[in-house]
Amino acid sequence: MVNIEELRKKYNQINKAPGSGDSADFLKKFLMMEEGTTQVRVLPAKDPDENFYAETGIHRINDKNHHCPRVKGDDCPICDLSFKLWNTKDEGNMAIAREIKARKRFYLNAVERETGDVKILSVGIKLFSKILDCFFDEDFGDITDLKNGNDFKIVKDKSGEWPNYDKSSPKPAKSEAGSDMEVATWMDSLHDIQGLVKVAAYEDLKKMAMEITGEDIVEQVRTIASTSTESKSDEGDDYLSHLKGLE
Repeated sequence: MVNIEELRKKYNQINKAPGSGDSADFLKKFLMMEEGTTQVRVLPAKDPDENFYAETGIHRINDKNHHCPRVKGDDCPICDLSFKLWNTKDEGNMAIAREIKARKRFYLNAVERETGDVKILSVGIKLFSKILDCFFDEDFGDITDLKNGNDFKIVKDKSGEWPNYDKSSPKPAKSEAGSDMEVATWMDSLHDIQGLVKVAAYEDLKKMAMEITGEDIVEQVRTIASTSTESKSDEGDDYLSHLKGLE
């Protein structure tokens, strides 16, 4: 006998409006930065032996994100295809290679100073490098230190073709992250950033790579590569487009 209630749940699930329900809840975990200045305090990992960040590479295929297996030290058929297409030196193939290549992303836990909430900060190479630079500068050092660290000002400039973060910098004055009670709450609220990096199965990625080499798919990706305005930048800071498909 058909279970009408189960069917209703399934119907509601597959017809859920974009940005609602689970997807909306997932996106709320991330810090969505507007143009201008956003002040944060990057938090350390709860386990001192773990990194305060998670690293990944994102392949954007058919409007969906796929974590690159290379971040785990494994082979990636999408990367292999991208390299082969690039090496043909054919302009069309090189456009496809640019479109499907993995783009570096880094996830960090950070307190959004305006709200006091712990959010996942998702950044590209340039902004992450600015954060890392602090650790090598004797004037700053470990900015994640809860007792003697630094806040970080993220300055987002959208006046050019791509968002620019060149003016981002740590706050000069060292400070405690917050009161003992605030810090305890924040550290108990850390998001599982390592768990965000869910690498797709090799065979699934291999199938995608084989589909891309089909004529229809090639033309489709070439069209995307020639008209896209949001994914060619390695910084990849259109947050909504990046985060869709990661949950």
